[in-house]
Amino acid sequence: MMFPPLFTVTFHVIFFVHPFFTRISMNTKHHLVLVSVLILVLLSLHSCTKGQSAQHSEHNSAAQAKTVGYTCPMHPNVKSEKEGVCPICQMDLVPENSPEAQEAMTDHSGHDMSSHDSTAHKDHVLHELTLKTNTQALADVAVSVATKETVHRVVKAIGTIDFAENAKRTIAARFNGRVERLFVNQSGTLIRKGQALFEVYSPDLVQSQKEYLLALKQRRTNGDGVADTIIAAAQKRLALLGLTEEQIQTLERTGVVNTSIVFHAPYSGTVIEKRIIEGTYISEGMTLYDIADLSVVWNIAELYETDVVAVRVGQRVEMQSRLFPGETFFGRVTYLYPVINAEARTVKVRIELSNNQGKFRPGMYTETAFMLHHGTGIVVPADAVIVTGTETIVWIQKPDKMNTFEARRVTIGAKFDGKFQILSGLSEGERVVSSGGFLLDSERQLRGGAGGGHNHGGSAPAQTPQKPVEQMNGMKM
Repeated sequence: MMFPPLFTVTFHVIFFVHPFFTRISMNTKHHLVLVSVLILVLLSLHSCTKGQSAQHSEHNSAAQAKTVGYTCPMHPNVKSEKEGVCPICQMDLVPENSPEAQEAMTDHSGHDMSSHDSTAHKDHVLHELTLKTNTQALADVAVSVATKETVHRVVKAIGTIDFAENAKRTIAARFNGRVERLFVNQSGTLIRKGQALFEVYSPDLVQSQKEYLLALKQRRTNGDGVADTIIAAAQKRLALLGLTEEQIQTLERTGVVNTSIVFHAPYSGTVIEKRIIEGTYISEGMTLYDIADLSVVWNIAELYETDVVAVRVGQRVEMQSRLFPGETFFGRVTYLYPVINAEARTVKVRIELSNNQGKFRPGMYTETAFMLHHGTGIVVPADAVIVTGTETIVWIQKPDKMNTFEARRVTIGAKFDGKFQILSGLSEGERVVSSGGFLLDSERQLRGGAGGGHNHGGSAPAQTPQKPVEQMNGMKM
C-alpha cells in the first residue's frame, strides 16, 4: 500500500515526538489524536479530488474531440465550425466525419510525380489530380477527344477601292498653242480611243505641215532618195505632235495646211479631272486630262502582320459594300506590299477585281474577308484552354486512370469556330477536359501550382497584338 507523502511526514513527526507524547496530560493526548485524524482525512480528500480532476479533464478532451466541424468536399483545406458554403466553389460544407469529407481527403491527399507514366509530353506536365466518381460529377467534369483537322479561319478587314496604277494615265500637250474648242468638257465623261477631245491652234503644227508638203513636192520634182528621207522625218514629227495617220493622209492628199487641228484621245477611259478650258493657252508638257480605265480596280486592304503570313498571291477573297447590301463580289490577291506599318503593325494587300458594271469607285470602302489556311493540326474546344498570366494549359484525362487528370502546358495557334489549334504539348486522340477545367485549375493553384489568375477558354496571351478583325462563318470561298 502506498501512502501519500504528507501522510508519511506526519507519521514520522508523531514517532519522534512520542517520548514527549507520553509525558503530557490525558486531555492533551486526546487533542493530538484528533488533530492527527483530521490531517489524515484531509490528505485523503486531496488525493480523491486530484483524481477526479484528472478524470474530468480527460472527459472534457473527449467531449471536444466529439465536436463536429465542417469542410468542403472539393477543397478539404477549407474548414468551418458551422454550416455554410465554400468560398471557392460555393458548394455546401459537409461534416468532417462524413463519407464525402473522407473521400475528399483521399482525393486530394497529394500525388507523387515520380510515379507519373512517361509520355511524349512529360516535359509539359505541371500537376496531377485524382477524383472519385461522385466528386468528378460534382465538378461537372466533361471530356472530349483532341482531333486532327484542317485549320482555317476567316478574318475581315476594311479595304479601300483605288485606281489600278497601270490603268491611270494623263493626256498632256505636245506643242504650244491655244485651245479653240473643247469636245470633252467635264470630268466623269467616259471616252473611247480615237474620240475627239479638243481643237487647238498651234504655230508648231502649222510649220510642221508646211515642211511635210515641201518634202512631198521635192520628191515629185527631183525624184531622189534624199527627199524620201526628209518626208519620213517630217511625217514622224507630225505623228509625235499628235496627228493621226488619217489626218496625215488627208494632208498629203489635199495639200492644204490646217491652221487648227482636232486632237483625239490616244486611249479609252474615264475623265477623272479636266484641267483646261476653251480659249486658254497651253504649253508643251502641260497636263490637259487625267484619265483612268475603271473596268478593273484595286481593293487595298490592311491585315496584321501575324495574319498576312497566311495570305498567298492568287488567293480568292470575298468583298461586300454597304452601298450594295446583299451583294457579294470576288477578287484575287495580286500583291503583298513589302513594307509594314510601324505604328499599326499592318501590311497592305492588293486585290484586283472586275468593275465592268462601274459600281466601284475609287475611295469607296469595302469589307474584305480573307480565308486564312493554317494547315492541318490538333484541335480542341476553346473552353478546354485555360490561359493564365504565365502559361497556357489544358487538363488531360489519363487513359489508364479515368479519374486522374493532369495539367498540361500547351502552345496555341489559331482560334476558329469555337476551337483552338494546338501547336505543341498535345497528341491526337488524347482526352481533354472541355468542362470543369476551371475548378481543377483552381485546386491546382491552391495546392501550389502556377499562379497569376486564369481565363477559362480565353484568347491568346497578351503579347499577341489585338486585331480589329472578326471571324465570319459560312463564307463562300
